[in-house]
Amino acid sequence: MAEEIKVPAGVYDMVTRCMEQEFPDNVAIRYVAADGKTVVEKKYREYAQDIRRMTAYLKAEVPGIKGQRVALLSRNSYEYCVASFGIILAGGVLVTLNQKKAWEELEYELGLVEPALILNDGIDYGCRAELEAAYGPKLRPMDCYRNTAPGELTNCIGHDDLMMLMFTSGTTGRSKGVMLSEKNYFSAIRMYVAGQESVMRKAQDLAPKDMDKPFSHFTLVPMFHLSGFICYFAYGIHGWTLNLCADPRDVRRDMSMMHSDAMSTPPVLVEMIYNEIRRGNQDKLNGLWNLSCSSAILDPEILSYLIAHGFYINQCYSMTELAGYGLLNIAQEGEHLRALGKPDGFCEIKLDETGEICVRGDAVMLGYYKDPEATAEAIDKDGWLHSGDLAREDEEGFYYITGRKKNLIILDSGENVSPEELEKLLGKCTDIKECVVKEMGKKIGAVICCEPDKEQTVRAFVTELNRTLPLYKRISAVECTAEPLPRNAMGKLLRK
Repeated sequence: MAEEIKVPAGVYDMVTRCMEQEFPDNVAIRYVAADGKTVVEKKYREYAQDIRRMTAYLKAEVPGIKGQRVALLSRNSYEYCVASFGIILAGGVLVTLNQKKAWEELEYELGLVEPALILNDGIDYGCRAELEAAYGPKLRPMDCYRNTAPGELTNCIGHDDLMMLMFTSGTTGRSKGVMLSEKNYFSAIRMYVAGQESVMRKAQDLAPKDMDKPFSHFTLVPMFHLSGFICYFAYGIHGWTLNLCADPRDVRRDMSMMHSDAMSTPPVLVEMIYNEIRRGNQDKLNGLWNLSCSSAILDPEILSYLIAHGFYINQCYSMTELAGYGLLNIAQEGEHLRALGKPDGFCEIKLDETGEICVRGDAVMLGYYKDPEATAEAIDKDGWLHSGDLAREDEEGFYYITGRKKNLIILDSGENVSPEELEKLLGKCTDIKECVVKEMGKKIGAVICCEPDKEQTVRAFVTELNRTLPLYKRISAVECTAEPLPRNAMGKLLRK
């Protein structure tokens, strides 16, 4: 077992100590080149030099860059990693944007942050003409630093100051810019480091015997999403390798070409891995054994199957407003597979009188950018961040999700109904592709996506389900459609 990891004091310490002094010859970033045949490896020594180049470029390009916003509009890439650290170490505020959003949404977010520069990959995701018309003089390629000499680094980051803006996905209304500081991120990192050390102790029988080689992590999750971005910090601390995949269509190819121990796995990837194993194709996963998943989203039966076939499962409940901090669940069996996790002591976590998960501590965001009203709604006068998620706690301290507070259907009788609870029950019908439960004219209704020839079967399932439910929870209105239900930019179902 390796010695206990020393968490860096901040970004400057991570680059100058971890990257340049402790792990200079470890592979930092790995990716498949544009030819689709070559795997490119960048060592931490080279990575740090490129970060110094980007820092120098930005300081020269944006005089007085301290506090100015610099946006990234790109798919995953090595240059994205370089730019993220370079912007921060130049003193700018890093803004990560979802390049695949509709122009109306991007225009709103860019207008809100007023970027000094926009670093982008030049790909047309559907609104390239609008972007160039509105921000042409501020656009720069992701590799703009290439011809700049590496510069000196200084620690110009205020630990409590605004370091980064990351937008929420916005399941209702406009997305909000979450203001995060260096303190927020490195508070969250303490949880990840402790969790990984615990995993490595418990999973020694599963891990490859050559674990003296740097641990490697495959990520398809976009870097504008917290679960993708947090890897920058977590892996740099250990000197581990981040295997980047830029396009979901290349995930199988990239996995076959780059050995990975771990992967951040949204539900669609977990299902892909599950299906590959069921088909006897575990060798196609190229050594993958450690999965990081979002808590309480996946079917525990699938997780149990994966564990029985040699996988170790880490589940994490978090949110952008906590910079990745939250509840970590590394239970590998029993009812606890359904849990969000349990508090670890790095921040205070409690359930309030309504059952809402609340968090207080150094990981709590600074607030929402230019939105003091929304900030006051989220963080109360005592410093508790209200997550909006409802949960229960068992006798062993594990939390279990029960629904979203804002989604609760409050009936005239005063009864509260969680739509998520009913959606899970509907999900047991194999003919239902996806569904949303919501209030329809003071009734509980369900919008269900299914094939037209399965509609009667689905309606019969709802009728039978209602017979098992209390009267106030019964679904009174059903709308069936063959069209996929509307989702936001991050793929979450919209409740309209």
